[in-house]
Parts: sequence; C-alpha cells; structure tokens
Amino acid sequence: MLRHTVRALAAALLLSVATQASSEEVLRLRLNGDVNTLDPIATTNFTIRNAAYLMYDTLFALDENYTVQPQMAEGASVSDDGLTYTITLRDGLKFHDGSDVTAQDAVASIKRWGSVDGLGRILFGKMETIEATDDSTLVLTLNEPWGLVLDALGKISSNVPVIMPAEMAAKPASEPIEVPMGSGPYRLLPDEWVPGSIVVLEKFEDYVPRDEPASMAAGGKVAHFDRVELQYIPDTATAINALIAGEIDWIEEVPADMLMFFDGVETAKTIAARQSGNSMQLVVNHLNPPFDNPKVRQALQWAIEQTPFLQAAYGDATDRYLECAAVFFCDTPYASDINTDGVLQRDPDKAKALLEEAGYDGTPVLLMHVTDISTHDIYYSVLKPMLEEAGFNVEVQPADWATVATRRASKEPVADGGWNLFFTGWGFVDQSNPMTNVYVSGDCGDAWFGWACSEELQKLRQEFANAPTDEERRKLAARMQEVTHDLVSYVPVGQAFPSIGIASDLKGYIDGPVPFFWNVHRVN
Repeated sequence: MLRHTVRALAAALLLSVATQASSEEVLRLRLNGDVNTLDPIATTNFTIRNAAYLMYDTLFALDENYTVQPQMAEGASVSDDGLTYTITLRDGLKFHDGSDVTAQDAVASIKRWGSVDGLGRILFGKMETIEATDDSTLVLTLNEPWGLVLDALGKISSNVPVIMPAEMAAKPASEPIEVPMGSGPYRLLPDEWVPGSIVVLEKFEDYVPRDEPASMAAGGKVAHFDRVELQYIPDTATAINALIAGEIDWIEEVPADMLMFFDGVETAKTIAARQSGNSMQLVVNHLNPPFDNPKVRQALQWAIEQTPFLQAAYGDATDRYLECAAVFFCDTPYASDINTDGVLQRDPDKAKALLEEAGYDGTPVLLMHVTDISTHDIYYSVLKPMLEEAGFNVEVQPADWATVATRRASKEPVADGGWNLFFTGWGFVDQSNPMTNVYVSGDCGDAWFGWACSEELQKLRQEFANAPTDEERRKLAARMQEVTHDLVSYVPVGQAFPSIGIASDLKGYIDGPVPFFWNVHRVN
C-alpha cells in the first residue's frame, strides 16, 4: 500500500512539474540510475558525477585537447622553486543562495575532496599548507616540487573537485550532503527532488560564464534552458520510447540491440560516444570470504572470459567493444599485455583446482545484480553460469544501481549488508592515468571499494608521481599492471563504446568522456 502511495505522489508531482514547465524551455534527461544524492565527493558513482556537473563549478577544468584551463580561477602563478601556487578567483562568482564564492570556500572544498580522492590524497601528501590569504586568493605550498598540481585540481571525473560553501565542505566526505549547493549554471530545486523519480534544476540567473567558447569541461558554460529535469526511468525500452515520442531529450546509453528502434525515426538519433567508452570491471571485495583468499581470487580470473559478456551486450556491433585486459586501457600510452594470460583465457578446470587448493567450502558468493542498467543486467546473467561451472556457489540479489552504489561502501560481512562482487565501468579519462586509476592504489582500508592492499603498489604509484621521464613512467606502469593482476583487485571484462540517444532538435552537445549539458540548445 505504501509503495502505491509513493508512486501516486511521484506521478502527481511529475504532472505538476510538467504543467508548471509547459511555458518554459525544459531539457529532460535520463541518466543511468537514480540520483539519490548530489554530493560527488561522497561517491564515485558516475550518475551522480554527471548530474553534479549541472550545479557545481571547479577551479580548473580540461578542454577538448585535455589541457588544464582556468575555470572558476582567473589563473595561477607558480614560484620559481615550484613550491608555491597562488590561485586567484575570477570576479562575480556566486553560490546559488546569492552569497559570494570566496577563497575560504575553495580551500574547504579542496580539503574535503583531497580526503577521499586518490589523486587528491597524493597532492595533500606533497602539500605543506593550503590557505586563503584573502577572499579571492588561495595559496598552496608544497614540500617538494610536483608538476601535477593543476592536473589534480582540474580532473574532470570521479571524484571531481567541485567547489561548495565552506560550511558544507566541513562535513566529512563519508556523510553525503543532504541539500547541496553549488555555483554552477543550474541550481537545485530541493522541493521538487523526489529520489526514485525526478530531480529538477533551474537556470541560475547570477551565473556568469567565462568568455571563451565551451570546450569540453572548460570555457563558457552557457545555460540555454530554463529548467533541467533528470527523470528516473528504470526500464530502458520505456526510456527509448519516451525519447522517440519527444517526452524526454537524452538517454545516457542505448543498448546495441535497441539501436534498431531509431531506424527511420526523425525525432531522435543515436551518437557513438567514443570518448566516454568504459573499461568494464568485475570488482572484488578482498575483506569478505571467500575472496579474502588470494587463490580464490585467482580462481575467479580463470572462471571468466570477456567475449561472452561483450557479445551478449553488443551482439554483432563489433565496433562498439574491444577485448582488453590492459589495466590502463588499450591504445593508450601505458597500455600493456603484461600478465594478462589468466585474464583473457578461461579455464574452469583450473579454477576448480585453485578452489580446491584454497580449501573453498562453498561459501556463497553474493552478486549484487543491477537491473536498471541494461548492460549490467546482461553481464550478471552471463556471469552466474560461468561462476557455477567453475565451482562457485552463487547467490544473486537484484537491486537498482543507486542501491548497489550505496551498498558497495560497506565493509561489513555479507550477512550484515556487505558484498562480494559487483560490475562497474570506469572511463578512459580515469583508467588511462596511473594517478587516477583506482585499482592501482593498493591503499588497503583507504583504497576504493574492494580495498585491495599492496605496499608495492603504493610505492610504485609514488615513484610514478615523481618519475622524471616517460620511459620510467612506462616501466612503472607495466609493473603496476603485473602486480594488480596478481592481486586481482578486479577482473577486466573488456572495453565498450556506448551510444547515447538524443533528440534531433538538440544542438551543441559536447563530445567528451563526461556528458556536459551547458551549450546544448534546441533548434525549432
């Protein structure tokens, strides 16, 4: 009864929103999963990252050439010894409540980001101080020169170093901010936010874009719509029908077997999102049995092969996927085939032998089966029989992505809300760089979900950060890959290049590894 009541209320709210917005320019988006928080520091969930870009801004950002550019910052100067960075905010920055953005807000926000982000932690490990010397100036002092300071502050994927009011940034990153506020081109309307249904933002009239043209995450962020609605539509086919019917304007991913729905359609089209390609992974929890045993993790590697997953998800669309076991993405400067034999080949008998050697007692392996993202749903269906053939006892718990994205933070035993395995996808911009690739940190209890622990990886990453030549960095990256596959912090399941669905009358969509919605406008 309660469920029906909630649905009725949500439906009524949607009708009210539609009626209210009928005379306004509205952009309606369907992301992969529910937006149950708008705090991109408290989670690495890409759905939250994508939504958060509408309402937050950053000090620096990457342009279409992957070059760091000032964004909220007017610029930065570096002392001759390379130890002091002085960053000046540009004029006219306002939070969504009308208050001025100050350097104190920026310092607090960067500290919160640096407490959880992998690259941020490295930066703070090299930092003596970061302080606001006045309302528009922050000064960052290092204990040793490091050439990646602005790269860290300008990273565009999870965790994104967004700027928020200092009082919000004072909250621990482990506690999501319930009613967040930013200074970006759109502001949240909290009273119209219904988790599991809709998030509504409106154009922030006091936002002053930069003068430069929009260029990926950098340049002028011009808001052309009065309102943006993020509508949660769990069923992909329903979402595609809504797009073709003109009821929504954009879908984050169109499965390969549904591309045919757009044949002969004039109202919508698909675009191959090559830059937002994901390296799909099966993430392994090292804390809970049975994967606290290294031999069981190795058995998992031998139980899986990539091709069935990719073919099940993408069929004959071979241009949409790539078999790849490179930790740092294939076709990148740090791509390698070192130590990938056990990752690309499947041998159920070898997996069974390793399980027997490990003394595996049939402990159930919990799969958190995501049902509201089509590709994930397919992958779980392929995975279960593979594991069972290799001798694993498998337990499946269906859930939506928002639930899984929350539960994966639990370090508790499975019976108390913990987990064993889940699928996720990290993009090119995250995985290709050893400084941002979460699987090579080896940070134990401070590592990303799964909490893989390796003192050697920690040491290699520090050496990479300080390496003076590309040749040395390539050698270190190759060793990181070797150690990571031995550790089995995850099992790679290939690279995929999704297609987005977009209304035919939308122009100005920015091609990039993250979906950005400034510059997008409607052409009648």
